[in-house]
Amino acid sequence: MSEAAIVNARARPKRRRRRFTAGTAGQYLALALTVAFTVFPLVWLFLTSIRSSADIFSVPVHIIPETATLTQYVAVFAEYDTMGYVWNTVIVSIATVILVHLLAIPCAYALSRFRMPGAMLIFGLLLIMRMIPVIALAIPLFAVFAALGLLDTIWALILSHTAAKLPVAIWLLLGFIQDVPKEIEEAAQSDGAGTVRTLVQIVAPLIAPGIGASAVITFLFTWNDLLLALTLTSSKAAQTLPVGLTNFVSQYGIDWGAMSAAGVLMVIPTLVFVWFAQGLLVKGLTTGAVRG
Repeated sequence: MSEAAIVNARARPKRRRRRFTAGTAGQYLALALTVAFTVFPLVWLFLTSIRSSADIFSVPVHIIPETATLTQYVAVFAEYDTMGYVWNTVIVSIATVILVHLLAIPCAYALSRFRMPGAMLIFGLLLIMRMIPVIALAIPLFAVFAALGLLDTIWALILSHTAAKLPVAIWLLLGFIQDVPKEIEEAAQSDGAGTVRTLVQIVAPLIAPGIGASAVITFLFTWNDLLLALTLTSSKAAQTLPVGLTNFVSQYGIDWGAMSAAGVLMVIPTLVFVWFAQGLLVKGLTTGAVRG
């Protein structure tokens, strides 16, 4: 072993092993209980969806199904014809996310960069709109869409969800835009870029983490909404999956197996969307950094 290697080995600080104390054990225990408490309902939902109808009501309850079957998933589409609800939910959720951000990004940029009379009043109204529960907007929205002839249509759901989620998106994106140095925009404008080009090519990539976060929030709340869909729609042509889940409850009982299968199908798209949005967040943090 060379002399230089010996010197480097001596100069290298020794890593101290972390002592496993009672406090550390308590932290790991609390973390494990939190994860188990969070994941258990999803696991039980999936296990119920692959049980037979007899196994669901068997006593004693078997945690692991004795025989796994996909008959509940077949019943969801064959007996209850759920595919129409799924497509409506996908269309409404994606269209709402796109429309919200087409409006929220320029609105947040205008509030952040331009001096407008009443800007503080607008910002205060946004905060107030965030505090209003959706149930308070259901009846006014019902009256508006009835007068416009849009009641019981997908457009009614898209526009109502856009109105409900837009204040949250603007409020969230406003903070991200304010963190973008104005010198970057001034440099782009000195090179001949207009306001729209600066917003699209300069500001939007830099606030990608904010766009990803607001997209996740908008998608999840729209996908899982029951109140607006139940209030503004009455036919299968416009109803979404949360409303479709009520079809599994009848006067003769509840089809727990098919309802659990439909619940699994409802959870899967949200997990996929959040997974890809998480990649957007990481990409935004790495590629949207300010370079000197």
